[in-house]
Parts: sequence; structure tokens; C-alpha cells
Amino acid sequence: MNIPVFVISLKGSSERRRRLDEHFNKMGIAFEWYDAIYGKELSEKEIEASCNMEAVNRAPNWLTRSAIGCALSHINIYKEIIRRQAPYAIIFEDDVVINKDFQKHIEALLPQLKKNEIISLFYQSWYPLELVKESATEFDKNYKLYEVADMVQPISAAAYLVTLDACKTLIASIVPISYTADSWGEFKKNAAFDSFRCVYPRLVDVVDAKSTIQYLEDDWKGKLMKWIDNNKVFPVYQYLRYKRKKSRQKMMGVKIVDKKTNTSHA
Repeated sequence: MNIPVFVISLKGSSERRRRLDEHFNKMGIAFEWYDAIYGKELSEKEIEASCNMEAVNRAPNWLTRSAIGCALSHINIYKEIIRRQAPYAIIFEDDVVINKDFQKHIEALLPQLKKNEIISLFYQSWYPLELVKESATEFDKNYKLYEVADMVQPISAAAYLVTLDACKTLIASIVPISYTADSWGEFKKNAAFDSFRCVYPRLVDVVDAKSTIQYLEDDWKGKLMKWIDNNKVFPVYQYLRYKRKKSRQKMMGVKIVDKKTNTSHA
């Protein structure tokens, strides 16, 4: 598979890196680690230089330092893709699990790729994600590309394919940071790319683990949750895993619909 593959991961996440290294080597996927920017280590000056502070101050519980670090990590990879003039690349976060025929599917997908486009390989939504039936393009047996009926819906930046042109317009449109890395609806509204499509069925899944890249904070709640996860404290750990599983199942729903809509879920 002749395509750059970047994996965003905190430098100290040794267990996650070991798991993914074994998984990708088994699948024959060549990749590069990108050390995620840990938002808690950013100075106030760096935050102010990177962000729209009005947006940060409006939503401090959403645009946390960890979320800002995650967004910067993705933005820096866009800059690296531009520096290399790579026509396209795949960006992963370190909790992914790929389809056993992933390389074959990607090779079949590439001829369908538009010039300024993002292809989501893993996605979630607070409501069943509505994919537009008439937009379907089959690129491999049982796999299709779909446009999204309502761009407010799709979230997750865990796995996606991005073109060189999309990297350029993303940089021009989403810097300074006003949104999290997976705010695809806001990005589309601001003309950060021309096209956004989803692969269905998904080519990528994620492990049942709490993100270490995006929203893990170092306040007392974050430290407590991390301690519970690390020590598997019964019965809280089991309850939290159950809650995550139920939430994940809900967010993985997909619905094929006849046409696009301009409405969004309240």
C-alpha cells in the first residue's frame, strides 16, 4: 500500500503503542508514529498563539487543553503532508483496529478519491448517522462510499484518509483553532474541504478504551478515572466499561436515507 500512514499517540503510551505496532505489523501496514501534543504541557503563550481565544473561553469544557493538543496534532500532520507534497495520506489515532483486508480495500478506494476530500474510515454519531442512498459509490465488493445527509452528525478523527488539497484548505480554514479535531460539520461550513464521505461498512474499529489523546484531563476527576481504569477497581471499573459499551453501541448506528437534509438534531 503506497500511501503515507501516520499514527497519533502520546509518547508515553507504551501499551497502546505495543498493541498497535503488533497489530499493524501483522497486517503488513507500514506507518509512522506522530508524538501527540499533550495539551497540559502547552504554555499560555502557546495556547494563545494556536487558538481563537474567544472560542476557547466560550466552551472551556469542550475546548480543553487536551482537545487543543489533539487538534494541534492533526493540524501538524496536515502541514507534514503538505511539506512532503504527498497526494493523500491516512491518519489514525492509536486505539484503532483495522479490517483484515484493509490494504486491498484502500487500494480499491483510491481511484474514487476526489481532489479535495476527506474519507472517514471510522465514524460515530450521537444519533444514527444518516448516509445518502443516491450518493453511494461501490469501490469494492460490499463496500461503498456515501455522502452524509447532515454534516452536523459525524464525529471522530480516529481514522480518515485526507488529500493534499484538503490539507491545504483545512490549514487555511481551521487555524487558529476554534473547534475540536473531529468537528467535521463546522469544518465543512467553513469550506475546509469540498467533499466528505464515509466508508460503509466501516473499515476501522476502535478498542474499548478511554482516549488518552483527546479529552483526558489532569484535574482530580481525570486522575481518579485514570486510577480506576489502571487498577480495574471493582465494581466501578466494570460499571464504567458497561456504560462506555452502551454509549458506543448507540453512537455506532447507521441509517441509509433517500436524500440530504438541512436540518440538524437538537
